[in-house]
Amino acid sequence: MSEVARIYIIMPAYNASAFIREAVDSILAQTFGDFELIILNDGSTDDTQAIVESYDDERIRLVNKANSGVASTLNEGLKLATGEFIWRHDADDISLPQKLKRQIQFMEKHPEFDLCATQIAFMTERGKVAWDKRQPKTRWFNGEPYREVFFEDFSPYSPVTHGTTLFRIALLQKTPQYREAFITSEDIDMWLRFLGHARLAVLSDCISLHRLSGSSATAVHGWKNHFYRELAKEFYLVRQRGEQDELEKTGKITEPLAPEPQPLALPSPAVGKNFRGDLLGFHYSVHVNARDWREIFTIIRMALSEGWLLQRTYRSIIFGLLPEGFIQRGVELKKILRRS
Repeated sequence: MSEVARIYIIMPAYNASAFIREAVDSILAQTFGDFELIILNDGSTDDTQAIVESYDDERIRLVNKANSGVASTLNEGLKLATGEFIWRHDADDISLPQKLKRQIQFMEKHPEFDLCATQIAFMTERGKVAWDKRQPKTRWFNGEPYREVFFEDFSPYSPVTHGTTLFRIALLQKTPQYREAFITSEDIDMWLRFLGHARLAVLSDCISLHRLSGSSATAVHGWKNHFYRELAKEFYLVRQRGEQDELEKTGKITEPLAPEPQPLALPSPAVGKNFRGDLLGFHYSVHVNARDWREIFTIIRMALSEGWLLQRTYRSIIFGLLPEGFIQRGVELKKILRRS
């Protein structure tokens, strides 16, 4: 592009061929069009590069690079961005057409804020949307159109969803990049460092759809997610005391030892008595709310194949299919009966 765009969109992409076209199409369909989309192909081995190259839109810039991970790739994107704002977008998510315009309008109306994110709804890998499964939860906003974010709001999870953020590029003068020592939760560390000199907000507009997939940080990094998330908060408190955090002082992070694997001597669950809580929790509830019946039946089949002798398996399957309001009324009735 010959002219500087007002907004620079940073999209890291690693083996994103399954979903990147939907993500890019949702960006090109935005009602606010003064942007440049920088797609950083992080050493993909699939058709990611070919898909991006198939677009004929001067607002798209493809950068092919060796694989180096999310934080490093994001930092390369930050160096390429100019203009007034940076907008983050993931390669497997979808923004509704009015999202960028809505965020720009908020930032113009509220110059006291330096970053705004939005509420998201989760969707399944097949793109079915669970409109009732949102983050942050709707009640967090207390009926207001937006809510300012403070440190206390990061417990237990961040209210700022990384792939929805729009922030003023001027923030990078004091916080120039993501800290690559954070192999996960690099975004939480970034927002908490922003909080030292900026104000953050989350809009209650649910205008971003985020896909549940096996490549998410939760699935990939396991126990390290909790460690790095809590470490980012611990570092914030250290800085609030006017001290340097461990990474500032030493240039590195000391990871704890990985949890001990279960001893091989422990007996495996008896056949039919292995409860698949990993399937029948939030993952299951999102698919039910999205009415993704093909995946729902797959989850049920997998859960039953390992836990068909457990009442808990059947309860979880049945309760998960019931309306949330019905279950809530049942819980309230149970409390009343216990008190009587």
